[in-house]
Amino acid sequence: MNLTPLRLAQRPTPLEDWSALLPGLRIKRDDLTGSTLSGNKVRKLEFLMAHAQALGKSYVVTCGGLQSNHCRATAVAAAQLGMGCKVLLRTATVPQAWDAATGNYRLMRAVGADIEFVTPAEYQDRARLLAAAAGTRGYAIPEGGSNGLGAFGYITAAEELATQWGDDPPTSVVCATGSGGTLAGLAIGLAKVAPSVPAWGVAVCDDAPTFQRIAARASAEACEWDASLPRLGEADFNVLEGYVGRGYAQSSPEEQVTLMKAGRRGLVLDPVYTVKAFRAVLAQEPAFGSRPIFIHTGGLLGLMT
Repeated sequence: MNLTPLRLAQRPTPLEDWSALLPGLRIKRDDLTGSTLSGNKVRKLEFLMAHAQALGKSYVVTCGGLQSNHCRATAVAAAQLGMGCKVLLRTATVPQAWDAATGNYRLMRAVGADIEFVTPAEYQDRARLLAAAAGTRGYAIPEGGSNGLGAFGYITAAEELATQWGDDPPTSVVCATGSGGTLAGLAIGLAKVAPSVPAWGVAVCDDAPTFQRIAARASAEACEWDASLPRLGEADFNVLEGYVGRGYAQSSPEEQVTLMKAGRRGLVLDPVYTVKAFRAVLAQEPAFGSRPIFIHTGGLLGLMT
């Protein structure tokens, strides 16, 4: 790859023993990649923002939900790098007052992001909206940073993880899957450095075929950047369904129990992504084996809403 990524994340993040919660469980603490830049998105942004700078772009534009971790991380990264940032936020109800702003949305406003609200119907055409907003001077980053270049954030994370487990590999590596990019990078990276260890994504919205298509497309794009990578097809990406609960960003009583169980051990999960995936881990899904590693992808600000 002829692109040097930026250094935005605090890494390597720790790999911790959490057998007190579940025998054999370890957790990769990517919630500790930073403060305002915490979570999994910053790893992707190290590559995406580097590309934007290499192309001489003056600002970036991206999209997501009103409380998008990705949009918040992109806005903060752009501010730190002295670049402009426009975010297209999907919402049926436009917040009116600063005092009503909470969580990720409040932080986006605090760092000066140019915010445009779009309806769920308009958001269906987000690729066109992103391209129009980027124009010739801007750099368009897809939802979740989920493309071939963004996948390198977790291709390299898989390499980092393999050095940490050393001669004690897990039976699987599990993450929440909401846009497919983290799963894509993990699966590609593990296929490269530890082919006997499967990556599993737990769907927090949509369905397995959707994420498998996204991940396979990201794999093909990643191979255009680095031809030495293994090229994975849709069937090579493992996605577990059954843990969406009441729906994306909607909590169920079972998820509240999981939040409390983890929280009482000092492990703070978020209500949108990690709690749904962690429910699957605590349920000891057979596909994960007896000694999984869970990727904590962050999302703390999701609790502040």
